[in-house]
Amino acid sequence: MNTKFDFQQNNIQVLDLDTLQRTHKENDIYGNPLRGLYHYEVINRVVDICKQYGLKHEVEEIFAAQNKSRQNPGVVILPQVEAIHGDNAAEAHILRRVYTTIRLKDAETSEMTTNLVIAYHQDGIQVAFGPNVRICHNQCILNRDRIASNYGKEGVSNEQLFESVGDWMRNFFEYRETDLRILDKMREINCTQNDVFQLIGLLTSLRVAHDSANAALRSEVKTYPLTQSQISQFTEDYLEKAQEQSRFSLWDIYNIATEMYKPGKTDIPNLIPQNFALMEVLTDRYSLH
Repeated sequence: MNTKFDFQQNNIQVLDLDTLQRTHKENDIYGNPLRGLYHYEVINRVVDICKQYGLKHEVEEIFAAQNKSRQNPGVVILPQVEAIHGDNAAEAHILRRVYTTIRLKDAETSEMTTNLVIAYHQDGIQVAFGPNVRICHNQCILNRDRIASNYGKEGVSNEQLFESVGDWMRNFFEYRETDLRILDKMREINCTQNDVFQLIGLLTSLRVAHDSANAALRSEVKTYPLTQSQISQFTEDYLEKAQEQSRFSLWDIYNIATEMYKPGKTDIPNLIPQNFALMEVLTDRYSLH
């Protein structure tokens, strides 16, 4: 198959696992994967863990993204490889920012499934686990223990990262039921317009503190749930829906926000951290756990 990408036309490209495996491998001077594992190897390792625990699964769309960094861009095209495979051939691309979800079909309903999330980028590898809304494909990450990464202050080794995935799969049904109870509780909580406006104010305050020149303010907010443009979009989406319906549950409001956590709407390295940051805000505000 002669797959071609066009990151000039669209900085997000969709591909499958076979195509990802055919893209150019980025190695260190010793010929080893630059980040210890290739992106497709991470996906295959997670798939193997799903198989180990007998869970029905499906690798969903894989997204690759360009970014604005000149020093370490998300996508690099190698002219010498293009000369062999053709202009914009998949084989000529180094992809450094990759995101996908693995759908776990066990115990899914017409409304909800459960997904494993994988984000592979210049900082390292992130994995997460939680419910996913089928109709809009909104991912929910409800618990800090359902996230693992191999970088940062809480970073673990690659093997420990896969051990976390193994724990999630080993306890799949228990964790799924725990998460669904939280979602049920969110459905029972009524959110008035004033509640939503207070939440918008809080989200704005967190964003301002995080980006402040004041170091003391910055230190209070590790990750904000939404950027300023996302807060504006969230507000507009809520106001539009409020023209059509009068009652909103916390679950409704949460879904408006989680619509932002998709490639192209949130930068791949921030998808998992921002997603959980929102849940932390709601958990603290509404005592969800």
